[in-house]
Amino acid sequence: MTNRLQLFIFLLSLLLRMAIRSKFPDVQIPDTGLIEFLFAQNQTSSSQPILIDATTNKTITYGQLKDSVLRFAAGLQDKCDFRKGDILLLYSPNQIDYSIPLMGTIAAGGITSPANPAYNVDELVHQLEDTKSKVLIAHPSNLDRALAAAQRVGLPKDRVYVFGDVPVEGVLPYASELLGHRLVDIEHMSLQEARETVAYLAYSSGTTGKSKGVMTTHGNIIANVLQYDAIERPFINFATERILGVLPFFHMFGLTVILHQSVYWGIPVYVMPSFDLQAFCETVQQHKITKACLVPPIILLLAKHPLVLQYDLSSLRLIISGAAPLSGDLIQEAKKRLTTTVIKQGYGLTETSPVAVIELTDRAMSGTIGHLVPNMTARIVDEDGKDVGINERGELWLKGPNIMKAYFNNTKATAESIDAEGYFHTGDIAVLDERGVFAIVDRKKELIKYKGFQVPPAELEAILLTSPIVADCAVIGIYDEEKVTEIPRAYVVLKPDVPATEATRKELEKFVADQVVHYKRIRSVVFIDAIPKSAAGKILRRVLRDSALSEQKSKSKL
Repeated sequence: MTNRLQLFIFLLSLLLRMAIRSKFPDVQIPDTGLIEFLFAQNQTSSSQPILIDATTNKTITYGQLKDSVLRFAAGLQDKCDFRKGDILLLYSPNQIDYSIPLMGTIAAGGITSPANPAYNVDELVHQLEDTKSKVLIAHPSNLDRALAAAQRVGLPKDRVYVFGDVPVEGVLPYASELLGHRLVDIEHMSLQEARETVAYLAYSSGTTGKSKGVMTTHGNIIANVLQYDAIERPFINFATERILGVLPFFHMFGLTVILHQSVYWGIPVYVMPSFDLQAFCETVQQHKITKACLVPPIILLLAKHPLVLQYDLSSLRLIISGAAPLSGDLIQEAKKRLTTTVIKQGYGLTETSPVAVIELTDRAMSGTIGHLVPNMTARIVDEDGKDVGINERGELWLKGPNIMKAYFNNTKATAESIDAEGYFHTGDIAVLDERGVFAIVDRKKELIKYKGFQVPPAELEAILLTSPIVADCAVIGIYDEEKVTEIPRAYVVLKPDVPATEATRKELEKFVADQVVHYKRIRSVVFIDAIPKSAAGKILRRVLRDSALSEQKSKSKL
């Protein structure tokens, strides 16, 4: 399909309220499995550094990574009786060698289930039980929790390994035990097999209930790497590009957009185990980092923290923000400091592998998330499932080769999320303008209903973040028995030296009231030390709701 015909169909769909197709030409998805796909890039030299420890400068080259992935796969088969379809759970913060067990498991014919390294024992038990993982690889920092969880699910200690070079608490390093001399033979997959065969079981946190395993196939990741490549490649200088790996690798954003994309491109990633503002700034300055995938809380620090002014971050050409909405005001505030940096947004979920919509680097616009990536179709629908028009609000539905296969062992949740036509119902409220640019205006289930009016929390959060006394915030709806309605409540982290007084509370209420219609006003303000967020930067509104509910129950007993 030619570019002109693709654009014509796209514009026609807008006029007729039809399903919206990407305006970009489809990418050709090859007939291959994921590991074969990643390491078939002949233009990458085996001596090219691909993973660098940002602290120690230890390096893994492209050739070393490929060799280690294939050796790890053989070691799993030979020492752990690992068979096709078996699952390995990876429980570690970012490490320079994280990709070895991550990809090696898939090369062995298995499935990798990355877990949040901060999980407590109960949370880890849930993932181990749900996946029936045959092997667990942990990190020295969380090994005690890993062993406790393994014991509870009956996973033998000799099937638990640890990152590093030395045994810890009797647990052996995977590097010494599973990296033998044999290299596994990668099994070739047809296009259909790649679409059906699960590679990853990442767990989606959601806002209620236990996390759900997302079945991401070989084909899903391959498609998303190519979809993202089609958008980004025109703006890449392969000779100088350096990517910062600070997002958690267990999360789909870091897993696909950093780890897989860098291998496909042959571009080095500077790995940080976790985010620390000073270490972040030092790494960018010292290593001349050109590209970083970040989340809004980090961008908030870059915009407001005085430490940032002590460093030269001018090499940072591009920041891609995802995982949570980023307001246009915050982008503009950050750009006052990062004057040479393009800050743009992308949109996606674990279920979309993850990139579904992204801004173009040369046309980034504050407050939008950009365009559908190639090979994708979208609908924006009202509460009756009917397509809405230009600049009208509705739930965003997405369809394409990057949409997950299903939720693991959860046919009910799958049926509720993916309809008969193959559209994944995101639960996010979006609008589409006449240029084909999407914007997310809120989360469907998080809309506050104040006296019949819908109040979007994200809008109020964006306003509060522009206040000179606010460091961070979150807004939820709580039920007010006196007013017999939900009211917007703001949880606010104040800047240092700002007193948490009644006068400050009233100042913030007025600050918002001066910028919104009456029904969107903040009716309650609670000062807290930190906003609860997931590792990907999403506000955990469920935690705040639970806290508010406990508070209301306590008051009712008085």
